Amino acid sequence: MANEKELTAARVLNALDLIRSDIGKLRIELSHQRELTERRVESLEKQIADHETRLRDASAGVTQFRFWSTMTNGGSALMSLAALVKSFLP
Repeated sequence: MANEKELTAARVLNALDLIRSDIGKLRIELSHQRELTERRVESLEKQIADHETRLRDASAGVTQFRFWSTMTNGGSALMSLAALVKSFLP
């Protein structure tokens, strides 16, 4: 009977050691996964910032193009008006 209790106690202790070992391994794996996830998030944040910068630059380029296009069209209209006025003058 005492031998049986010692055997059961040894089995329980062995199972407890295995559980502790598994928990330790899971903590290490969780830490590793957390680190990888943080790196992925940082990488995605950098990509988002890069895309935002590119979009702002493209938007600024379009705005400048529209401005110069409007100025050119306005200048062309002004020249046409001047030519029209000149054609009516003696």
